[in-house]
Amino acid sequence: MGNVKIRKMVQGAMIAAIFGALSIFNTYTGSMFDIFICYGMVIPLVWYSYIYRLQDGLLVSLIAMIVIMITGLPFFAISSFSSCLIGVFLGEALKRQASRGVLFLGTLSLTFFNNILLYEVFVGLLNMDLIGEMKEMYMMMDNVFPSITQTFPLTSFLSLAPLLLLIMSFLEMYVIILLCQMVLSRFHIPFPNSFHIAYMHLSRPIGCILTIMLVVSYVLEHVYAMNNIYITYIYLISLLTLAVEGLAFLSWLAILENKPRLIILAFLGMLIPFINQMYVVIGIVDIFSDLRTKLLYNKHNEQ
Repeated sequence: MGNVKIRKMVQGAMIAAIFGALSIFNTYTGSMFDIFICYGMVIPLVWYSYIYRLQDGLLVSLIAMIVIMITGLPFFAISSFSSCLIGVFLGEALKRQASRGVLFLGTLSLTFFNNILLYEVFVGLLNMDLIGEMKEMYMMMDNVFPSITQTFPLTSFLSLAPLLLLIMSFLEMYVIILLCQMVLSRFHIPFPNSFHIAYMHLSRPIGCILTIMLVVSYVLEHVYAMNNIYITYIYLISLLTLAVEGLAFLSWLAILENKPRLIILAFLGMLIPFINQMYVVIGIVDIFSDLRTKLLYNKHNEQ
């Protein structure tokens, strides 16, 4: 028992010391790698919280945060606080064998909480202007697509700030969980199934709801010219979800054909206008058909 306590204290002290060293490194490099460091900080805390008790994980996180606040910059300190919470949450959730949905929802809540702190609560301290950045983004889009000012005015675009924060939080959540799975699976820490996007496949009831939301919101917004922010939110959320489903199918197809490098091209296609709209069609077909089963069956017969 004494050796376990000593090992627990030594490992916790090492994690806190490593975080302090990373904080100093981030300061001297001008915060060039702060986001990547915060993503990586989650991994040792997940491992520590999985091995030991919840109280131990919280204590190490508290000590690490004290060290970071002394040595780090404000942006890094706030992001590190959320990273510590995510690490403790994931470690405890994995220990309790929580489902994939719980891991997704819990981590998404914490990444969204982090973005709220950065862009809303401590905006004056950090000098981060989300609305200003969105205005610059809108001007860049206006230079490429001049007609955007007529179909999608600036006020409507700025009203999408909460949705933009949610999308950012979702991407951060996915990167963190995927990174933890890649590293911690080598330490025999079990994750519930794979978190690769290729394994995403929405059920038909959910697909039906999303399709109805997409069609109804499109008709209301483009046919009846109802400029309502809630209709815009419904339209964009359903559109993005179905597009991600299409991306998941293309990623799955690339893996089936033993061409994983094509996954990178599939991700790049999400950024290209008109092509990303085809992802929505592919996503709808993937949900309401047995295309994956048929392709897998044909692949098996060829072998």
